Amino acid sequence: MSRLWLIAVLVTLVSGCGQQQKQLRLLNWSDYMPQEVLAEFEKREGVKVVEDTYDSPEAMLSKLQAGGDSEYDVLITADYTIGSLARAGSLLELDKSKIPNLKNLDPQFADPAFDPGGKYSVVYQWGTTGLAYREDLVKGPVESWAVLFDPTQYVGNFLLLDEMREMVGAALKYKGESVNTTDPAKLAEAQALLLEAKRRSQGFAGGTSIRDRLIAGDIAVGPAYSGDILAAQAENPKLKYVIPREGATLWTDNLVVLQKSPNHELAYKFINFLLEPEIAAQISNSIGYATPVAAAMDLIEEKDNPLVYPTPEKRARLELLSDLGDGADVFNSVWSEVKSR
Repeated sequence: MSRLWLIAVLVTLVSGCGQQQKQLRLLNWSDYMPQEVLAEFEKREGVKVVEDTYDSPEAMLSKLQAGGDSEYDVLITADYTIGSLARAGSLLELDKSKIPNLKNLDPQFADPAFDPGGKYSVVYQWGTTGLAYREDLVKGPVESWAVLFDPTQYVGNFLLLDEMREMVGAALKYKGESVNTTDPAKLAEAQALLLEAKRRSQGFAGGTSIRDRLIAGDIAVGPAYSGDILAAQAENPKLKYVIPREGATLWTDNLVVLQKSPNHELAYKFINFLLEPEIAAQISNSIGYATPVAAAMDLIEEKDNPLVYPTPEKRARLELLSDLGDGADVFNSVWSEVKSR
């Protein structure tokens, strides 16, 4: 009997090893996905979602280059990174028949300029990058990128965003240029502005860190993502947000499936799940960013808040970040100089 019992135990152990719970590996910006949403997907599919986070595109690329391109299934990444990731062979060309909820997208997000036809990506959230400030700590109106780039303002009392396209873009906007210009002379001017701003600032930080430092009163002003500030205003109503008069960026963060992912089918299920109206609304209501899912709008709590959904007048001052192609080399050179000096 003891021998039969031992055999039964071994059979059970072997069976258990063969039935190890399947995992979806997600790489995402920090504080950018409600845990309740992940728990609901786990419950429906009987899987485990393992989420890792990053605070800058550079950190994300480092993770991928260190082997994450074959470790993660779904990546949530900035619009302007899609082209370079696709050219590098990192992204799976999407089989849209496996994402039927694409029908729920607002048509303006179905054919983005950075990924024509949505060949590799699906918009997850969108928002703006402007200026956040503590109204009790600033010494005058905050309405221009001058609060960062005018040397007479806020010496030592601001941070810069650790994000190349946004900060170089802000400097270009301040000079009256497009955030997508690749003109070396214009980028040299932006570099000079950023170096001077860096000298007067408290350095560089991720979006969530800038938000937290503003809440704490450690800084008076800083570039910030719209949704971060909406969420933080409940904690400190003296925190305000503005789109500078020179203009700013309208960005999207996007869902992509990594080519070397071990779980393509599960990745498709996850993306389709996030496009359900109820789930899309739950995400946006929780994290404070705008949803691209038109079918969810009736469920959005902040749909009339111009901080989240800018008015037409403010939208006219916003510019989409585009894929720079070979022109990215000039941006990278500028950014390397700014960060290293």
